Amino acid sequence: MTPASGVCLACGTRLPPGSSTCPRAALATRPGESARRWGAAACQPPLAGRVALLERLKGCAEEARRGLGRAVWLTGVEGQGKSRLKDALLESLGDGRFDIWEGSGLAFPGTPAGPFLDLLEATRALRPVAGVSRMSSAEVERVAAFVEGRQWPGIPASLSAESTALFDALCHALLPQGPPRLLVLEDWQHADALSRALVEVLVTRLAHAPMLVLVLERSTGAAPVPAPADVLELGPLSLDESLALMGARLHVGAARDSVLQVGGGNPLSLLQALAFLEEHPGVPLPASAGAVANARLAALPTARREVLQRASVLGPCFPRAVLGALSGGFAPVASLEVGGWLRPVAGGRYVWGIRGPGLDAAWSDEERCALHRHAAEAYESLPEVPRRRACAELVRHWLDAKAPERALPHLAEVARWYLAALESTAALGVYRFALEVARTLEPEDSRRWSRALWESLGDAHRLAGEREAAETAWRGALALDGLGEGDSPPVERLRRLQKLASVVLSLERPEEVVALVSSVSLDVSSEAALSVAALEALRALSLCLLGRHEDVEARLVAAREGLARAPPQDSPERASVEAAIHRARGMSLMGLGRPEQATVEYAAMLRWTERAGDTWEHSTALFNLGDAYARAGDRERAVHFFQLALDLKARTGDRGGMAYTHHGLALLHSQADAPELAKEDAVRGLQLASMLGDRKLQSLLRCALGRAHLRLGEREEAARQLQLAAQDAAAAGARPELLQAQAALRALEARR
Repeated sequence: MTPASGVCLACGTRLPPGSSTCPRAALATRPGESARRWGAAACQPPLAGRVALLERLKGCAEEARRGLGRAVWLTGVEGQGKSRLKDALLESLGDGRFDIWEGSGLAFPGTPAGPFLDLLEATRALRPVAGVSRMSSAEVERVAAFVEGRQWPGIPASLSAESTALFDALCHALLPQGPPRLLVLEDWQHADALSRALVEVLVTRLAHAPMLVLVLERSTGAAPVPAPADVLELGPLSLDESLALMGARLHVGAARDSVLQVGGGNPLSLLQALAFLEEHPGVPLPASAGAVANARLAALPTARREVLQRASVLGPCFPRAVLGALSGGFAPVASLEVGGWLRPVAGGRYVWGIRGPGLDAAWSDEERCALHRHAAEAYESLPEVPRRRACAELVRHWLDAKAPERALPHLAEVARWYLAALESTAALGVYRFALEVARTLEPEDSRRWSRALWESLGDAHRLAGEREAAETAWRGALALDGLGEGDSPPVERLRRLQKLASVVLSLERPEEVVALVSSVSLDVSSEAALSVAALEALRALSLCLLGRHEDVEARLVAAREGLARAPPQDSPERASVEAAIHRARGMSLMGLGRPEQATVEYAAMLRWTERAGDTWEHSTALFNLGDAYARAGDRERAVHFFQLALDLKARTGDRGGMAYTHHGLALLHSQADAPELAKEDAVRGLQLASMLGDRKLQSLLRCALGRAHLRLGEREEAARQLQLAAQDAAAAGARPELLQAQAALRALEARR
């Protein structure tokens, strides 16, 4: 046999010189059209010693087909035959009875839930059918945004609640909507935390779903298996099973005994030893499996060995196109796959089948930098979708190529993927690292990148509900304007100013918002018209909070003019501006004593906050609408919207909003002569306000509680609550609340 030839690792067939495929591969069976699989047809080694396990898996699949969903963890050390057993199961199910999906824990390393991005891509074409589909329209949109890596469009009041909703949507997308489904997840020991969490949730929902989840994971260092799942562990092959795997590939003799000793019951080690003896007849077999792999690697033709050495810089998983670009073609890649060195996984990528110990060549720093640059350029040549999903790999290659300026755009993309997955803590870590990288650039480039990264850092803080940190970050971004040449365009400065003004307003500092907006010129191009409209709306809201209702209308007119100049597009940003305008007009009407008209504005605000996807503002709109109906004397509608607001604020964990809503309900019950209900709501609100340490809010709720006690004839407790209300208001410096408590105390004394 010539050195350039070799054997197929699976079957031992000698490869003709120059051939890159096994002649027996064309005879290999493959699953039907329903299988979402990757790679060309390949022959398989015998399934030795795993027949009982295969029958158990078939039984699980049959139960799943009948609607009794199952999850099975297939564990074992490297090379123990997990993938071979999985392939045997797929071959037995390849008659169209199952919709087969395969994913890999190595897919898109560094991208949250990377193993599922290819699989979820298929769900984007789904359109919910009323009463039939598992997915609502909102869930279809959530899945699409997640798959595309789109950032959260609004500001949720609680990441935990929105994360739960995202997990619900992803699970509904993965569950079968037609024929039974087999979901195979290989190399799960490499899966990221978000993927593991998603699978744990999915496994708990299989009880009545026609779905089998099959997870392949190495038993060393694996995370705990979810409780509802079954665990099947593959142990070493027995002597008879090892002989069955070897078959007729080796005759009886000393060589057979040495193969059995080196293999140690591990199928991959046995196949490696067989392949070595078939490739090198008459050469003694090395004493260990690692030595066998090293000897096979050393005997590879120079071109193929160089391909593997070049691939060593790519990491554990890489696209076929990138490896082809790095190695100058695909012919040697195919032959390495037949030889067992590489194996295909989901999405047209490769992982290492055998990782020889001598793969890391002694590259010089210059050569290694050039390889990483070449790899990064190959990644950037991929189509847009796989390139964006591989942004973490691009970052690594550009940094290793000592080109940090090329890595920064992809670092920002990594952070956006985390924000799309509502993993704000991870996004914050990426942005902080990117800021360190930006400091290594030339001064102008460093300032430009730092400004953009500080703004994005503020976005991530606001998403996490960290409003003070968001304010600091956005002030940092604004401070970098005007420090040199190449200042950012007015539209960008106004956008950052808008974000800063919104968070300052949420921190209840309306006078600062008025000063901020008044400090800049708002006469700009149509590109910045939307930001101008938003700033004017925020100024109008601040004027309402300051009681300057006479100035509000002029600001609202300016906001409407800004909207008219802005490009007509249906976007969350425009919906947010519309919501702010209606909220300011409603607040102004409330301040002028016209609650009936305010209900119309708040109802419009409610519609726009829903389109904006801003959970916080949506719950605020519900509360405002309830308050307006209460003041208009429509108690039934007021209670309805207060209850909706309370439910949403409870789901999002907004304790302050819940406390204010309980206060509104307590006032309503008092007006309806239902002091017991008023007392109950006031006590619940007071508990929440005490948790927050908000003395002003506590004062309001103690006043409502005191009035309820008074209506129930409990004068001593009423007096105590009103006195505590006055103390809380004085401590908080809240003069209106203090006057309210003192007036209630005087009324109580007069009644005595």
